[in-house]
Amino acid sequence: MPTLAAYYNEHGSEGFVLIAIEAGDVADGVAQFVKSYNLSFPVWLDPDGASLRAFGNGNLPNSYVIDRSGTVRFAWTGEINRAMLEEYVTPLLSD
Repeated sequence: MPTLAAYYNEHGSEGFVLIAIEAGDVADGVAQFVKSYNLSFPVWLDPDGASLRAFGNGNLPNSYVIDRSGTVRFAWTGEINRAMLEEYVTPLLSD
């Protein structure tokens, strides 16, 4: 999460939007998590796992890069590092 938060803080002004979806945890726990990492992007609650079913991926964590037209361009399961973001996401910011 620190990697995603840092990337969001650096690229939000370029149109990069980050939305985290927490599947299953209660609101109080999520609020503590958001506060502990000082997250400045939205974290939505999904208590019944609808988002996992919608994307057909029950593994966590999973991440999706959706371009400005709404097309899913990339999907990752597992941790994301800065090099992945720079290689795959940064070029999309100029589209």
